[in-house]
Amino acid sequence: MLKVTTLFYSIQGEGTNIGKPSIFIRLHGCNLDCSFCDDHWHKGAYQEHSFEQLLDRVKVYKSKEIIITGGEPSIYDLNAFIVFMQSHDYNISVETNGYKFENIKQANWITYSPKDWNNIHSLGFDELKCIVNRDSDIQPLLDLEIEQPIFIQAENYFDTIHEENSNYCVKLVKKYPQFRLSIQVHKFLGVE
Repeated sequence: MLKVTTLFYSIQGEGTNIGKPSIFIRLHGCNLDCSFCDDHWHKGAYQEHSFEQLLDRVKVYKSKEIIITGGEPSIYDLNAFIVFMQSHDYNISVETNGYKFENIKQANWITYSPKDWNNIHSLGFDELKCIVNRDSDIQPLLDLEIEQPIFIQAENYFDTIHEENSNYCVKLVKKYPQFRLSIQVHKFLGVE
């Protein structure tokens, strides 16, 4: 059984897979309490669903892309669920703060968004997404030596962009071309 707060169909608005129609499964709970979190649903009400119930819910959509998000998905061991959905031809991506990579290791794609830039893992993920505001000390990101792409994403408001932070991130990426810009395109478009 998984504790699901919301399940919806939209587009991936961030990172490498931007623009892909995707089914989002948001799970309840997180091991952190970040002041800039743009998702408050993970703290609220949830419903428990079996793997089969979730399969029935996602089958109504045409996409075979599922993004598991939260909160923090890796507080649960999701490997059996991931394999179950893959056995039904779904491609599974997980967005994580890196709490327990072993709990999501079966995913097809892992987006790692660490909150402690002084202790960034180097393995277990496909892309790194760092939430940046105009006051962020980015030196730890400049010192990174990893093969995965490093995305810089503006710290935004809950449902809209933060223009100053966004402009700052554009300047950072132009100054440091080892970074890539991730914009929350869904917020620009006004979709979930």
